[in-house]
Amino acid sequence: MEHTQHNEELLKGLSNPKREEHARSLLDLIELRTFDLDLAAWFVSLVSRGASYITGSGPGGVGKTTTMRSLLSFVPEDLRFTIALPGEVSAIGGAPQCVISNELSDHPPPTYLWGQNLRDFFALSEQGHLLVGNAHADDLKEVHGQIVETNHVPESQFRRINLFVFICLEGGNPPGGRVKDTTTRRVINRIFYSDGVSEHASVYTPETGLTPDAPHDPEHEKSCRAFLEEALKGPERTLEGVRHRFQELKKQQR
Repeated sequence: MEHTQHNEELLKGLSNPKREEHARSLLDLIELRTFDLDLAAWFVSLVSRGASYITGSGPGGVGKTTTMRSLLSFVPEDLRFTIALPGEVSAIGGAPQCVISNELSDHPPPTYLWGQNLRDFFALSEQGHLLVGNAHADDLKEVHGQIVETNHVPESQFRRINLFVFICLEGGNPPGGRVKDTTTRRVINRIFYSDGVSEHASVYTPETGLTPDAPHDPEHEKSCRAFLEEALKGPERTLEGVRHRFQELKKQQR
């Protein structure tokens, strides 16, 4: 694919080479116990088939951006990554792409989307684009209020986001402010799913795990789990490295 290098370069740019840091991959998050293998494989199965997703948490520093980025390694190979920037979103068109918002928020910095920019972002779902982003919200009701009620995004476009994934600190989020304790374990708190048409339904809590309503492709999930198990044995942890290995596996399976 002509955009393979572009996508890998974008993922590489999410790391911080000056500080010798790499953006945490899904493998890192499994090792940190944010995900267990079964839940990680379920996510990979859906995202690799083209699911749009938004991650959320109330305070900053909980891990919504890290989780959002980690799943980019598994977006379908034929989709070019495009960052959605204010004033430029409405110009995105053409063949389906993976359109990424740094955040859906009225807070600074200026790369965040709100108002007309946010509406333009969600409108891209009707052109077949895969949408990825994150929001300052702890639950579906809160993020629905921000997107549909405050910004007047049509309900039909809101439902095209297949997965809303909420992250918290183990034991609950603090009452406010930015989380500074990097030793505290981040966990997936709630997941809501829509097939793109129906109202979102709760399909996961830490207490129940994935519910019977969660969509499943057992064979694909088994393959994704096997990939993750094998990848965890190796040293590669970069977003682009994990993506390259996963795409190589997909080619072998064709």
